[in-house]
Amino acid sequence: MPSPVTPLFDLADVGFERDGRRIIDGVNWRVLPGERWALLGPNGSGKSTLLKLAIGQLWPSTGRIERLGKEYQDLRDLWRRIGLVAEGIAREIPADEPALDTVVSGTLAQLGLKFFVGMEPTEADRARGAAELARVGCADLADRPFGVLSQGERQKVMVARALVADPLLLVFDEPCDGMDPGARERFLGWLGEHLRGGEGPAVLMVTHHVEEILPSFERTIVLKAGRVLAAGTTGEVLTQPVFESLYDTRLARLERAGGRAWPIWGDPTEGLR
Repeated sequence: MPSPVTPLFDLADVGFERDGRRIIDGVNWRVLPGERWALLGPNGSGKSTLLKLAIGQLWPSTGRIERLGKEYQDLRDLWRRIGLVAEGIAREIPADEPALDTVVSGTLAQLGLKFFVGMEPTEADRARGAAELARVGCADLADRPFGVLSQGERQKVMVARALVADPLLLVFDEPCDGMDPGARERFLGWLGEHLRGGEGPAVLMVTHHVEEILPSFERTIVLKAGRVLAAGTTGEVLTQPVFESLYDTRLARLERAGGRAWPIWGDPTEGLR
């Protein structure tokens, strides 16, 4: 018999409280190596808290979490193998830093490449960074300051920065936040191309926009008020009843195009009766 696969993280009946308020309640969720998941929910549903619990940046109030098969461990090595692509991180990158230095900083888990004695990037690090920039189609941006890049270019450079550390898990946390529709569609098209093929690290997309869930994300977990509303195969989860329950708004119909779900909302004054 084949050996069982060890999950990257496994949450069992997990809850989290802060200031007497229950933010996460009774969540069960398991992510295996190589899986592609979307984490969907409106603002305030607990998505960021659940992500932090899963990767060990928060500790649960109730329940159990195992990461790489262990409940208690030194998480620093794991954190180095999690590539996080988020606008909040991008804002911490020095505006005058060349894009290649931004990518290379990922090998040292830095925000802004710093040349400390004994921690200088090697020529091999710089070669790996250049290769990852080329891999995401941005070799021509190597010498360009990070601050002058478009939002889509910044996100691609951040992907290269995440990949240079050979991650077990690549996390896109609201990667299209602030993009206009055209920039968003160009970035998602690029991302879909790079996720096609099914190889590489596990990938998690955190979003509150249903239409950003690309066909490459085979599984989706839907969070509402800190509880799992639905989880499983994306096509089975993204349904009209789930959308109406999630957003408490009537849906006129659900369109599917390009492997993505596009909710068409009804009259907002009707609500759900």
